[in-house]
Parts: sequence; structure tokens; C-alpha cells
Amino acid sequence: MELRNEVARYAKKMYTSRLVRATQGNLSARDVASGLICITPSGTDYETLSAEDIVVVDETGQVVEGRWQPSIETPLHTLILQQRRDIHCVMHTHSPYATISGVLYEPIAMVLAESALCLGGEVPIAPYQRSGSREFAELVAKTLGHHMAVIWGNHGAMVVGPDLPRTFSIAHALEDSAQIYFLARLLGTPHLLPPEEVEQLHRFWLAEYRQKPIEQHA
Repeated sequence: MELRNEVARYAKKMYTSRLVRATQGNLSARDVASGLICITPSGTDYETLSAEDIVVVDETGQVVEGRWQPSIETPLHTLILQQRRDIHCVMHTHSPYATISGVLYEPIAMVLAESALCLGGEVPIAPYQRSGSREFAELVAKTLGHHMAVIWGNHGAMVVGPDLPRTFSIAHALEDSAQIYFLARLLGTPHLLPPEEVEQLHRFWLAEYRQKPIEQHA
């Protein structure tokens, strides 16, 4: 399955761009045609990760193909993908500034137009609970709701998206917003984008912001 190769490639991009370190975080993507989910294995060494290391599970989390145990967060990935048919990727990161938000329990406000495009509003925080359980999965899924990102209290962050490239972009938008917001607060009072502008930007992103071929004219 070609999707296994793409999940491995974007998992490495997570590592090289410092969204995760060591074996932190995890990533999944759903094959739209089959409904099967490709997810990183537990205890991933990102530097040596290959397509063959990616585990294929069904929507209940049962392993279909792969030589390793899937991520401990598989119950969370499968639950969100079951509930959100508008998205096909789930990415869990430990990016520093987004994680600061989860330590302060302060939602990330919309201060950048570029981030408002894909995040679509203030990023909520799920209260701390030990991860890996069905109860934790239900807590995070409920907090995420219709949002594109959620912060895990005292842990890290998670973003969702329609495909791997845009999910990767959302993860960076989340970290950029958190970093700029907290640094701006050191210097003064940040000016937030009006909610109606955030909504319009996000609506545009959902409808238009993707790669499109140039129309050829005879």
C-alpha cells in the first residue's frame, strides 16, 4: 500500500522539523478507498523508519498488516477517524510552544492569519489523563469536536486534517501560533484576529486551499 510509504515519509518530516523528538508522537492516515488505517508503530525510531514498519489496522484497531505493534494511541486515532469523516489523518506531536499551552492550560488564541486559515479558531485543551486508554481517547475526541487541533494537558498536541500534507501544515501552524502568541505576551498585549475574520479565512481554506492543476487553454 503506497500510503504506508507516505506515512513513513511524513513521520520522518515530523522528526526532522522538530515537531517530535526521540520516539515521541505518532501519525496515522486513512486509505479512503479501503477504509484501512496506516499508523506508526509503538516506540518508533524515526531515523530508521521505513514503509514496512508502518502498521495497517482496520477501523477498530485490529492489525491487518505489519510486523510491529501499532502505536499505543491507536484507540484514539481510530475513534477520531470514525467520528470525523471530513478528515483522514491524525498527527500527535510534542512541539514545545503548543505543549506550553497545555502546561498553562491556556487555549491558543488566533493571532496569525496564516494559522487561522487552517486552525479555524481557538485551540481547546483536554485536561490531563494518562494516555493510551479508551477513556483518554473519548476525552480527547470530545474536546476536539469539530476543531482541527487539540492540546493535551501536561502532554502535547494533536492535529487532524484531510490529507498528510495539510495535516503537516496544520501542525506547524499550531506551533507557530503558540510561539508567536506567547512571545508577543512577553512584550505586550497581543491583538487577536476578529472571530468573524477567522471564520471566513477557515471557510476559504476548507474550500480552496490545496494544490490545483493549471487549466490548459488551446
